[in-house]
Amino acid sequence: MPGFSRSRIAARLQDAVSKRRKEVGLYKEIAEQLPLSDTGRLLDVGTGSGLQLEVIHGMRPKLELFGLDISGAAIRVAHRNLAGIEVDLREGSIERTFYDDDFFDIVTCNASMSYWKSPISCFDEIYRILKPGGSAILFEPQKDIDMDALVETIRTNLADKSRLRRFAAINLNKFGLRWGRKLGLKLYSTDELEELANRSRFGDNNLIESVTLQNLPIFMRITLIKPAGAGF
Repeated sequence: MPGFSRSRIAARLQDAVSKRRKEVGLYKEIAEQLPLSDTGRLLDVGTGSGLQLEVIHGMRPKLELFGLDISGAAIRVAHRNLAGIEVDLREGSIERTFYDDDFFDIVTCNASMSYWKSPISCFDEIYRILKPGGSAILFEPQKDIDMDALVETIRTNLADKSRLRRFAAINLNKFGLRWGRKLGLKLYSTDELEELANRSRFGDNNLIESVTLQNLPIFMRITLIKPAGAGF
């Protein structure tokens, strides 16, 4: 199944889902929680179709943008979606990258960390490529998802939409969680993620919080800070 996640079919499905997420404002909501400045460098890990970067560019057009994804097919889709925007898009794994030490001001990731085979190694690599004083902000679904609460929230969010639209949204989320596990998805609790972060080079310079996005009570925000004056 890992081969499927890098296929053109998977990239097209991801693009369709990403366009829906952009339409409902999810990427804008995430971007508003990032410590964006007018200048500097930002890396989006697991960038997929690149639409999170498109939203960030609209908010901070002078920010230097970079996108990394394990799927070459996804990167090709991102190139099409971001045509006309200056952005550095590359295929690769966050476990070992080609970026210089102390390079990025911000690293972000949206629902990709759950597929990492070695989270601590990935955290260590993020630490290396972050500038001292820089931060990584990751958003992930959490382990103990209350499916009944999720379904009820989706129904409330889409109360003014058609029954078919609500049905599709509910079952798309259920499908994504069910098949995600078959494709390597591993969800964590806040305590488990805090333990992983503490064992990485970030040490206790982390904050793991339960948050809501799109009123959905299923997410965590993982903040990792590289102290000012720290070496790589």
